[in-house]
Amino acid sequence: MRFLKVDERYILRIERGELVHATIHEFCNQHDIKNALVSGIGAVEWVRCGYYDLEAREYRFKEYDSEVVEVTSYLGNVMQKEEGLFVHAHATFSDTKNQVFGGHVDEMRVGVVLEVALTPLASSIKRTFDDDTGLYLMDI
Repeated sequence: MRFLKVDERYILRIERGELVHATIHEFCNQHDIKNALVSGIGAVEWVRCGYYDLEAREYRFKEYDSEVVEVTSYLGNVMQKEEGLFVHAHATFSDTKNQVFGGHVDEMRVGVVLEVALTPLASSIKRTFDDDTGLYLMDI
C-alpha cells in the first residue's frame, strides 16, 4: 500500500494481492485514526459480501473469486468497536458481463488496484451492541 496525505485526507493506493479492510485497519492504527470515512474505486480478485438477515440476526455472505471484478463504488466508515477498530463498508461490483452485484463487504482482495480516499474524523465514536437488531451500531 502506498499513500499520500492531501490536506486533512489520505489517498491510499492498495496494491494487488492486499486485503482491503485489513490494510485500512492497519493504516488507521499506524496513524492513530479512531474514526474515518472511506470511499474508493478499483478492481478486486476476491470479495466476500452479502446482507444482514434481521430475522436470523446474522450476515449471509457469498464469495466471488472466479474473475477480477470492477469496484464501481466502495463506501464506508471506520469506528471503534470493543477493543479495536471496525471497517464497515458497502460496495457495488461489475463483472466481465457488466452484471452488477454488491452489499455489505466482509473483506476483499485487490486484483489490480484499489484507490481509496480516507478522511479522518475528529471524533471517537464507538459501536455498541444493539439488542433490537443484533448489530453493533454507532453510539451517537
